[in-house]
Amino acid sequence: MTCPDTVTYDWATATLRDVTSGTNRTILARTCTNGAGWKQVTATLTVGHKYTLTLTNRDDNYPGDPTYTLYDDVLVQ
Repeated sequence: MTCPDTVTYDWATATLRDVTSGTNRTILARTCTNGAGWKQVTATLTVGHKYTLTLTNRDDNYPGDPTYTLYDDVLVQ
């Protein structure tokens, strides 16, 4: 993640919704790693359930400090 700001203004999150049970889990809390490398997260899934994964990047749109997030290796086993 390139985030030259603080987590107050710019951040990334990942939320996993279990559609079958109607529950949500934040598997990546608001984070602004500011170039400190990849942040790995894992979650346990229930066999037979349907899920929606939402990846969010929040930028305050200030032109002097653009923020962007790269997500890699999303895997379901």
